[in-house]
Amino acid sequence: MKKPGPILTATTLVIVLTLAITGLAEAKDPPRLYYWSTYEQEMFLAYDLPDDEDRQMKLAATLLRIIQKSDEAGRKPPPGLVAEYGYFLFQRGEYYSAIDHFSREATLWPESKTLMERMVRRAQAEAGR
Repeated sequence: MKKPGPILTATTLVIVLTLAITGLAEAKDPPRLYYWSTYEQEMFLAYDLPDDEDRQMKLAATLLRIIQKSDEAGRKPPPGLVAEYGYFLFQRGEYYSAIDHFSREATLWPESKTLMERMVRRAQAEAGR
């Protein structure tokens, strides 16, 4: 029986590498853990222009859209995002809605509970004025 020569080994190697590269090229990105939409861009613009009411409203709309899309998909919104929307509501004087969002953030992300409880107390105090 003849031993396979180096050509057969080289051919086998080329085939294996081609299949591996093709498989990697066709592999899809793993699903993302969180849905972020245009959060990063809107956040940058809102923080870059803090007095621009239109920018603040666009950021708030983006936050709300991310929360809603995450809910629709049965996934958690990204950490801190519900609290951030709650803080937007707090700044606008919508204290009861802010409390709801701070409480939800604490439920979704237990590590935020201490801060969120403080924010709830602060919003309750403002609502009671």
